[in-house]
Amino acid sequence: MTWPPALLRTAAFGALFAVAALVGRAAVVEGSAVSLVWPAAGVGALWLLLQHGRRTRWLDGLLLVGLAVAVDLATGGTPVLAVGLALVGLLQALLLGHLHRLLATPGRPGPLLLDMRDLGALLLAIGVATTAGAVAGTLVLRVAGDGGTPADLLVWQARNGAAALVVVAAGLKVRQLVLQRRRVTHPQLVPFQVPRGWRAVELALAVAVSVLGNLAVFLWLPHYPIAFPLFALTAWVALRFDTALTALRTAVVSLVAVLFTLHGSGPFAGVDDVLARAGIVQAYVAIGAALGLALALVRDERLVLVGQLREAVDYSEERHRQVRVLADATRTVLLADDPRHAVCAAVREAVGADGAYLMEPDGEGNLVSTAVDGLDLEPLRFPADPARSLTARVVEDGRARFVTDAAAEPGVHQQFIGDLGVVSAVWQPAAVSGNRVVAVIVVVWRTPVDAFCDTTRGVLTVLGAEAARAIERGTLLEELARAADRDQLTGLANRRRWDDLSTMEVARAQRTGAPLTFLLLDLDHFKAFNDSRGHQEGDVLLQEFAAAATGCLREGDLIARWGGEEFAVALPDCSAAEGLQVADRIIAAVPQGQSATVGVAQWLPGESGADALGRADAALYAGKRAGRARAVLAGQPLAV
Repeated sequence: MTWPPALLRTAAFGALFAVAALVGRAAVVEGSAVSLVWPAAGVGALWLLLQHGRRTRWLDGLLLVGLAVAVDLATGGTPVLAVGLALVGLLQALLLGHLHRLLATPGRPGPLLLDMRDLGALLLAIGVATTAGAVAGTLVLRVAGDGGTPADLLVWQARNGAAALVVVAAGLKVRQLVLQRRRVTHPQLVPFQVPRGWRAVELALAVAVSVLGNLAVFLWLPHYPIAFPLFALTAWVALRFDTALTALRTAVVSLVAVLFTLHGSGPFAGVDDVLARAGIVQAYVAIGAALGLALALVRDERLVLVGQLREAVDYSEERHRQVRVLADATRTVLLADDPRHAVCAAVREAVGADGAYLMEPDGEGNLVSTAVDGLDLEPLRFPADPARSLTARVVEDGRARFVTDAAAEPGVHQQFIGDLGVVSAVWQPAAVSGNRVVAVIVVVWRTPVDAFCDTTRGVLTVLGAEAARAIERGTLLEELARAADRDQLTGLANRRRWDDLSTMEVARAQRTGAPLTFLLLDLDHFKAFNDSRGHQEGDVLLQEFAAAATGCLREGDLIARWGGEEFAVALPDCSAAEGLQVADRIIAAVPQGQSATVGVAQWLPGESGADALGRADAALYAGKRAGRARAVLAGQPLAV
């Protein structure tokens, strides 16, 4: 059977409280019901403070009272006194916890001891609660006829206050270590640092000096009331080492002082009045604990402040770097011949990523990668299905996505993660006016990224907008370039584009010696077709003929609209005989029952493309004169 964690904590606190109560009952001042030490006061306060708000809080209160009563009865206490003192202890612990929660710094994961406000709240809560407990306790003693003098009240307040301060402080620091092991974060949680190197040597020296100092004060020189020099050792440890170590040392030193005093040794043993002696030693313990904790917490606050200042400087430097990168990126993207790659490079540098790539809709229902930086990424192409692809969802709704664990995110291709080793990623939409997403910037890291700050997110948003403008501008320039080089009606190369490309083909043929053949095509009786059918039907015929002629050519062949109903063709690595075959295929493919005449001329070394096309033009007109609907080779008899 496995016990719930809450019950296990209750059982552990109950056992610790019982042991502490037995220790306290063993230190009862002779001739009085007042114990010289009462560590149960600290354990009870810590118990109810840490268990506040849990489901076992009622059980905790009942168990605390029951254990206190049981220990008192077992050690010779009367029932009335046992119940009364147990209830006083419960009320004291509840009051201490309530005041601490009321006064401590808000907004923290439960009770902690992190700064001077927390220590002040703890000291004030302990002072008020133990004073109230001392008054109530002495009244109970008076009613029970077992003491209840003003001296009893002072001893009660001193011993309970010292115990609560030492035990609660140590318990809260132990809880802080537990929270850190569970990776609970808070701006003021100073991580526990195990002393290493020279710091470990210094700690060993501090421990040795503390041991020797306490032996000297409480054992070797018991007749000299000079315990205050030991506070220098408290300051040394508090200023140089972790606060948890300071709390541990405080507990040990307090135990040493009480034990030696109980056995009649040390500077406090010379006080004749037993109750006064108890009050003095408890005051010594409380002052030493408060001093050590105050110095340690001031040191912690200084470390936290220094850390925050360093983080602020780092943050400022990072923001300055991002602003600089953003300015450079904007200028680079604006001036770049390849704005897509420039956007990917700028994004990668701005956020310190391992890589970035750009995905764009292709107009056919797919998403394709158009640029990449920092990744060995094969070209991507997949359906733009929002149900299966996270990238497609970003295109659809225009919302950025950041994932710490990409492998666990639906819609991320597992093969992509495995091949690239992606751990964390961001999908940033690049949208134009109207929130139309024209691309998605995917930014990836091969190490986990736990958080994405607003400033970095803002940088990505700006770069996304810049990418959208660059893509739109690039698309517009491409369309303008195509418009400048293409015939608007047929989509074929225009006369200007023909001149550039045909010159390149002539130069290649001149260099390699490969054959090059030119065709000049003309639709027969096109004017009569236009006059009878109308210009719109004429335009349709030109478009259909351009598509049909293009279908008769190889990849790498060039066809252009030469003017009107004339078309020019360049056939690289093609002889005149092969060119005649191509011309015959084109003549057979003329749509709408129309015909065409073709002049064919193979380029001759030394002549220009215009010269070769001029010979093809002469052959074309020879074919026209011979009756049209035929291919004619320049310089050869007519061939039908």
